[in-house]
Amino acid sequence: MTEPIEPATRRTTVTPASDGSPARAVGMGIFGAAVGLAVFLLLAIVFSFTAGLVVVAIFTGRFVGLFVRAGAAGSLSSPARTVVALVIFLIGMTLALGITWLVAGLQGGVLSFGAFLDETYGTPLIALEYMLGTLMTWWSAK
Repeated sequence: MTEPIEPATRRTTVTPASDGSPARAVGMGIFGAAVGLAVFLLLAIVFSFTAGLVVVAIFTGRFVGLFVRAGAAGSLSSPARTVVALVIFLIGMTLALGITWLVAGLQGGVLSFGAFLDETYGTPLIALEYMLGTLMTWWSAK
């Protein structure tokens, strides 16, 4: 009688495809901000849409917060993730408004940055974009 042959056992360790890191969190957050920036510029410059930009700011904040949280994947504490996401969102929103102002200047606009924002969007709308987008970023990243 023959003895059963045992299959060779292999020791393999399963590692996740990608671990979270602060650099990955920043990169993914920037990607989320870039998507929001592109939509903002499309609506603001191409379609001269103003009121819907509040919704774009809210969704941009959501994307940035979620992407930073996913990119960090446990490598950053909740307060650190929140700070990273908020900085990325605020820079992205400011870039969106600045690019809109620069394009208006190239088309013959002569207003200063503050006067342009006040005349085009109104100060309450800009404040609302920053406020609601910041709250959504904070809520999504924590």
